[in-house]
Amino acid sequence: MQTITEPSRQIPVVDEIDVLVAGGGPAGIAAAVAAARLGVRVMLVERYGYLGGLASGGLVLYMDLLFDRHGDRYIGGMGWEMMEQLRAIGGLAQDSPTRLHADSELFKVIADKLCIEAGVKLRLHSWAVDTITEDGVVKGVLLEGKSGRQAVLSRVCVDATGDGDIAAFAGAGYDFGAMRIGLNLKVGGVDLVKFRAFQQAEPERAKVLRTEVVQAGGYPLDVGSTPHRDLGVYWVNIRGLAQRDETSEYDLTHHGFEGTLSAVDVEDLTYAEVELRKRLKVALDFYRDHVPGYENVRLLAIASQLGVRDSRRIRGLHTLCQADAESGILFEDVVGTMGATYAEHYHLQVPYRSLVPQTLDGLLTSGRCISVDEKLIHALRLIPPCMVTGQAAGTAAALSVKANLAPRELNVVALQKQLVADGVILPNSVDRNLNGFSHPEIAEAITKNTNL
Repeated sequence: MQTITEPSRQIPVVDEIDVLVAGGGPAGIAAAVAAARLGVRVMLVERYGYLGGLASGGLVLYMDLLFDRHGDRYIGGMGWEMMEQLRAIGGLAQDSPTRLHADSELFKVIADKLCIEAGVKLRLHSWAVDTITEDGVVKGVLLEGKSGRQAVLSRVCVDATGDGDIAAFAGAGYDFGAMRIGLNLKVGGVDLVKFRAFQQAEPERAKVLRTEVVQAGGYPLDVGSTPHRDLGVYWVNIRGLAQRDETSEYDLTHHGFEGTLSAVDVEDLTYAEVELRKRLKVALDFYRDHVPGYENVRLLAIASQLGVRDSRRIRGLHTLCQADAESGILFEDVVGTMGATYAEHYHLQVPYRSLVPQTLDGLLTSGRCISVDEKLIHALRLIPPCMVTGQAAGTAAALSVKANLAPRELNVVALQKQLVADGVILPNSVDRNLNGFSHPEIAEAITKNTNL
């Protein structure tokens, strides 16, 4: 490959802060707000001109794993606060008490509000392109944008980029996964009552139409609720592409999320953007012409962000795995819980060690780039779980700064106590009994303020 040598240059340091959060998606929002509320200086860096990531620009609007299948809520803290604030301004749709869908645009508004009120310094339209790392310690990040190349120094950085960009730039080890890449959309003019009546009256014909739209090069349009569903406005989750030059025969015979497209390869991403927009148009035309209830369907928006499901997963001090969920293990360093449908326990815990890289200091991970295996990433990559790990990472970063400790040296009981105080649901949280599951050591330490 031909190369050029870029001349050395002086990069201006535009800020020195305590906690730098890279990535303004659900994990980054939760991390930045949690840290700022503890009184440290926080900057949130985001490559787009808005916050929310896949929950806003990506049109991934179902808020999954807030509850378990029995209806018990396992996610509190920032994740639940976001739901309550959205509800207050008409930004939440409910198919049932436990099936919540957010409004993509109001999600942006609430994210802005939470950050500004907490004192987070926002830096939008800025790509994090490298780190300032010395002797295995991340001490800042290099940014690129319309203002040119700039540096921000930090005491602790939280990687909320989704793809683990910051950790990878700094030299962290990681595992890499590839799943189908989707591109969601929002539609209007859908008569869902008519469509469901057709499904019930002619189930075999409905199945045939799903096959035919795929054969035509499109996708089934399975709609999810929005606050404007009374006007026929819905969002559509698209399973997406698994590979280049994907045929209808492939899509009809491969029903999982496995794929080969790389979320960190610009050529794969470009291919996915263009190909998916073409296929969405095919799907809309097919449904308008052939499917009862969709005669007046209209395209309102195609997501401005691709639906990436997996890429880099940073190797941490503990890799959260499917066996952990199935066994119902109680982690002594648990920093978050979420509803799940694994085994008989119906909940999932996240240990602090899964947020701490094996080798790097000055850095914590959050969102779908934490240390998790290829099976459990299906749960951890969802919107509310990302807010859970984001809040844990942001809180830990702030406490590390205040205690002048590396994040790996932080007293985990102090972290747990702060998380509980901020509304996070942990085993034996003082305000909730989670189906009786408990961890005596954690409960005793939190209750008696020991080891603080």
